[in-house]
Amino acid sequence: MRNVEFINAGAGAGKTHKLVNLFADYLSENGGVNQPREVILTTFTDLAAAEFLEKARETLLRKNLHDAASQLETAAIGTVHSVAFS
Repeated sequence: MRNVEFINAGAGAGKTHKLVNLFADYLSENGGVNQPREVILTTFTDLAAAEFLEKARETLLRKNLHDAASQLETAAIGTVHSVAFS
């Protein structure tokens, strides 16, 4: 595996913001990730996964990464259990 990021912080510490920006940076031209389907992101709740997807789509569109935004559902993003069982 490459580009493994583990972020552990308390509520309100900015984890989602940090992850969304890392995700967008990885999908940028020089980020080393070609498509969202190359990404695995796990969280503990469905709500957190949904929030990440919403903010990631907004950020990708704002950074003119339209192809990545349209392919966002191909990334393995969800709870630890939903990603493991998929």
